[in-house]
Order: sequence, then structure tokens, then C-alpha cells
Amino acid sequence: MIGSITMNRPIMASRPGLSPGRGLALGCALALLLPSLAGAQSWPDTGADAVESFTPGTGAGYGAQYFPGNVLGLPDTTGRFAAATTEPRQILALGLGGQIILRFDRAPIVDIPGPDFTVFENAFEYTMGGKTRRYAEPGEVAVSRDGVEFFPFPFDSLTLRGCAGVTPTNGDRDPGDPSVSGGDGFDLRDLGIDSVRYVRIRDITAMVKDNSSHPFWDMTLNGFDLDAVVRATVSRPGQSGVGPAMERQGEASFAPNPFAGSGTLRVVLPAAAHLRARAIDILGREVMTIADGRMEGGEYRIGFDASGLPDGFYLIVVEADGRMVAALRTQHRR
Repeated sequence: MIGSITMNRPIMASRPGLSPGRGLALGCALALLLPSLAGAQSWPDTGADAVESFTPGTGAGYGAQYFPGNVLGLPDTTGRFAAATTEPRQILALGLGGQIILRFDRAPIVDIPGPDFTVFENAFEYTMGGKTRRYAEPGEVAVSRDGVEFFPFPFDSLTLRGCAGVTPTNGDRDPGDPSVSGGDGFDLRDLGIDSVRYVRIRDITAMVKDNSSHPFWDMTLNGFDLDAVVRATVSRPGQSGVGPAMERQGEASFAPNPFAGSGTLRVVLPAAAHLRARAIDILGREVMTIADGRMEGGEYRIGFDASGLPDGFYLIVVEADGRMVAALRTQHRR
């Protein structure tokens, strides 16, 4: 059993690889299904940067020797709908009733159209008695700006809609695109929040395990297995699933960076669109609207006067017609 842990973890590189098991027999069976890592894509690492705290539940411990690295960065590339990840280097068993809080240091999770972040567990689908079933160990998800006050996402206790740990990982697709990545996507707009830096996951598997009539009941359920939590980098309305990726609606850059007092946001729009650009501070608060209006296609240079803002890091989020153009990390330093 791991004791309650509070720690600040340096940013770790993303790691392609495998993820955990639910028993030797199951692990051996699934190992036969795991696809080859050859040709795996390299995606931008927008996963969590640190573990703020971890309180293990009953039965926790799988993957503990690789903690906290196995829950930071990107999800396991071998995860598929019919093959759960089984490597402890990639997942951590929270245990029944366990809880973990992850922190995003490099940039906050911001509200964009569609899901803003995705939680990856090692759920999978299997067929029994001619019926396809989902092996799900659910977790309640809550978010916070300051790591103190958390706001939970509502969920349905029977359908598990709104829980993490329900949708399998699609490991060969961009984990920053919730429309193709698998995992369970969450939209800050559902809570009326602009941005957050902390994500808390609390295992609630007992509500399924202790009810043999529950639609997701399985006698082998033993708690949420966390793989990764990833910021969305592609804006797209809708639920997680397999589908075509969406291209970004233009491009943007900011200079100089770091900047003193003011800088210039450069935006290129391929066609006419409603352009919105906003600055988010390190606490996840929107501190300034830089642009908000209809613009024709073309190149634009927009001044960002931060002389009234304190020194520090800011995220400039640029959208065109509600679709992500860029999220630019900047530093104001006089």
C-alpha cells in the first residue's frame, strides 16, 4: 500500500509504450492482442506535468514502482478498443476509493469548443455470450483553478455517462484530438469555467462492483487504472470516438517572446471568420480579450498591451469561428 503522497514532479518526456493488468490470466490473453509499436506517431506532449497528490484506495499498488512517471505525459500508444494496456510503466491502479490530483504547469486547460481535456484509463470491449460488453472501472472527475476548490462533473450512475474510465483508448490517433483519441472527454463549458490547472480523479468503481444488477457489473472489477490526462489541442464539438481529424483553422504566432509590456499577435486566416483571441493567466483566469470580431481572410498583426498586467506566464488562445487556431505560451518580463 502506498501512503498519501503530495509532490511536485518535474516535467517528464512523453513515452510510447505499454500500460496495466487486471490479473495474470487476463493480462496474458490481452497481450496476444496488443498491436506492434512500429510506426507509432509522435504527438505534442500536452499531458499533465505533475502529481499534486495521491491517496491510494483499497487494492492500489499496481504500477507504484513507476509512479509518478506512468501517469504523466501522453497515453499508451498500444491501447485499442479490444485490447487494454497491461504494462505498469504506463498506468497506476488507484484502488477502490483512491484519488489522484494532477497539475498542468506549462499551460492551463482552457475552454474551447467541444471537450477540453481527455482522461485515459484502460477500459476495453469484449464479447461474451454473443454480446459485446464494456469493461469499465469508473472515476468521478473534478477540476480546479487553484488546487483547493474543486468542481465535479455530474455523471449518471447507471450509464456511467460523465465518468472517466469508460471509453477505451485509440492509441494510434492524436491524443490531443478528443474526436479520434478515445478516452473520456470533458468540456469545461458544462461547468461554466473558462480554464483550470488541476484535475482530480476519484475512483467510484464500488458503486458498480457492489451491485450485481448494474449494467457494467463484473466480478473482477478492482478500481480505476489511470494512464494519462491530456489537454485538447484540436477543437471539435461532439463526443469522443473514431472519426476524421479536423485541421486547424489558420495559424498564429506571438513575438517577441518573452516580451516586455507589449507584443504582437500574428494571425493568418485562410477565409473570413469570427476571430477571437484571449489571454489566460497562470491561475487559469481570462485576463484580457485581444481580439473579438469578424475578419476577412488574410494576415493580421494585433497588438497585445500587457503593461497593466503583472510579469509572468500567459497563454494566448486564438480561435476562428469557434475552432482552435493556436494556444501560445508567452512570458511577460520587464
